[in-house]
Amino acid sequence: MQLIGLKTPIIKPHDDIADIILESAKGVGGLKDGDVVVVSSSAVSTAKGRLKKLSSVKPSIKAIKLSKATNLEPEFVELVLREADHVLGAVKGVVLTLKDGLLCANACVDHSNVPPGYVSLLPKSPNKIAKEILRRLKRGYDVRLGVVISDSHIQPLRLGTIGVAIGVAGVEPVIDCRRKPDIYGRRLRITYRAIADQLATAAQILMGETNEQTPAVIVRGANVTFAEKVKTSPKISPKRCMYADALGINKLIHGKR
Repeated sequence: MQLIGLKTPIIKPHDDIADIILESAKGVGGLKDGDVVVVSSSAVSTAKGRLKKLSSVKPSIKAIKLSKATNLEPEFVELVLREADHVLGAVKGVVLTLKDGLLCANACVDHSNVPPGYVSLLPKSPNKIAKEILRRLKRGYDVRLGVVISDSHIQPLRLGTIGVAIGVAGVEPVIDCRRKPDIYGRRLRITYRAIADQLATAAQILMGETNEQTPAVIVRGANVTFAEKVKTSPKISPKRCMYADALGINKLIHGKR
């Protein structure tokens, strides 16, 4: 498998992400059959105008109280409260939330890689945006392609970020390995492979988190299943999550927002 980073100009609101990817891909020989293009969610959010000026936000009383507990700006916390589906808890620097089925910090509201005084919000309807980008990329290339929109994610009890897929088009994001034999012939019982998340994490090696200016990565030669209409989803309900009951997340969700 090969990873090819796409250096681009700084993405601005209303930029055409697909055009920028196609132009950058020319410098590395273009897109080829079987490529999956992983795109940073912050770049997508910027292009789609999902930036918010903090000074334009009026914090609520709840946000002001929570900002004192977390040492975060009240305006920032207000946006977290608006974006979160559920608030699960808070510590210094972080509000733990559920957002679009993802357990995440600060409802993915982010200060990084945006103009000073602004924050980025997760793109709305990321699967739909991934489909739009894929359709545009295929205009220039008559090949099998996939698109993954990725975001940074922190795993519990692990230091550092990995990638997580928040939007997918053209490839199945999950492979069901149940009933398939391992190397000793035993049939797997519960294993799924989070292919889209694995692609997102691989791409993040080149994307980085600081000033790399590499908002898209071509993943070439990956063992993926291409599909016109994706049948699987990496999302599961908290009721199906083995961590949610053990950590009391379901009680928090159903007890209060």
